[in-house]
Amino acid sequence: MTRDEARSIIDRVLKMAKSDETSVSIEANREANIRYGRNEVSTSGDTSNVVLEVRSTFGRRRGGASINQFDDDSLRRVVSRAEETARFAREDPEYMGMLGAQEYDVRDAYDEATANTPPEYRANIAAKAIELGTKRNLETAGFFTNSGTVEALGNSKGLFAFDRSTLTTFSNTVRTPGGSGWAGTNADRIADLDPIRMIDVAARKAELSRNARQLSPGQYPVILEPSAVADLLIYLSFAMDARSADEGRTFFAKKGGGTKIGEKVVSEKVTILSDPGDVRAPGPVFGNEGLPTRRRAIIENGVLKSLVYSRFWAQKMNAEPVPTPTNLIMKGGKGTLEDLVRNTKDGILVTRFWYIRSLDPQAILLTGLTRDGVFKIENGKIRHAVKNFRWNDSPVSVLSKIEAMSQEYRARGSEAEDFAIICPAIRTKFNFSSLSEAV
Repeated sequence: MTRDEARSIIDRVLKMAKSDETSVSIEANREANIRYGRNEVSTSGDTSNVVLEVRSTFGRRRGGASINQFDDDSLRRVVSRAEETARFAREDPEYMGMLGAQEYDVRDAYDEATANTPPEYRANIAAKAIELGTKRNLETAGFFTNSGTVEALGNSKGLFAFDRSTLTTFSNTVRTPGGSGWAGTNADRIADLDPIRMIDVAARKAELSRNARQLSPGQYPVILEPSAVADLLIYLSFAMDARSADEGRTFFAKKGGGTKIGEKVVSEKVTILSDPGDVRAPGPVFGNEGLPTRRRAIIENGVLKSLVYSRFWAQKMNAEPVPTPTNLIMKGGKGTLEDLVRNTKDGILVTRFWYIRSLDPQAILLTGLTRDGVFKIENGKIRHAVKNFRWNDSPVSVLSKIEAMSQEYRARGSEAEDFAIICPAIRTKFNFSSLSEAV
């Protein structure tokens, strides 16, 4: 769907509307995939859909309806349904009215080769993973996707926003009778993805994971690979709502009232920002309600610089609205993950986390499991595999104890596979609370 096509559909809907304010959003998406497990392909798919949502407002009463048909009769029905819903809705005391026209950056993260990667390419990658597993007596499983998405938003107050993007994701798990290895990431361009390397990394980790030894739970020096760091950053970002902080419900609440903006909250080594214009992890030009997305510092040299402000809370607190981050970028150091291992005398290497859940939002205390490759490091070398742990720790604590960092990598966490994150591997202290018998 082109910008002109999206605008034409939105304008048609707006002309049909009778409500005080009307907004129309469109999301058009096509995603193709292949999945394999136990050394054979299990599914392959190619799906596409276009969804239009109408949001109608009468005073402070709001309602919505969606549809995926675009003839005039269907559009009239969805407008009527949204308006009927709005008339019966309760008044929203925090409704701010719709935004007028906005200025957006010119960015385009769409890559034709990624949006239309042929099925033969995905099948060839799956075949190479399966071939490796068969030859080396390993079991492989993986998932490979590529997609293209168009998003558009328009309203009766003159706002129009348009964005298009592409994404590809890949993950590969390799199992032995007593061990497991994993590698995966996402990218906005298929040319930036290296699935063959990840297939090999997962296989080597699986073979190293054989005959894992048991270590007692406790706090250890650890190297967290970028995937594990990515998950911690995601959960840190979940806590960055200004209203929750002002109301005393998160770690970023200041004792006595207000937020910790301007205070040191983690190690001075840590700088985290959101930058949708970064070509390594581009984000959309618009966010919540059509707010423009811009580069902004979240934490700078350990000091909290900004939180997310809804339009309502921004007005209440005399602040600028800040949309939810569209990507997360944590600045790293120099050298590779392998260099970080070589420079570690004693520690544990963690590939990734799994099944993360919140324990205490006011401390951002989390619990989860290690998975797919945990290893003992001695004198700069991986000596043997270690059995998995359950852990209890906080991103704030982990980022406060950083000793060293690698260069930055594009990474994906287990809890947010599609989210764009750039981050380093880090050496820090980490709390393992108990053993896990899972592979």
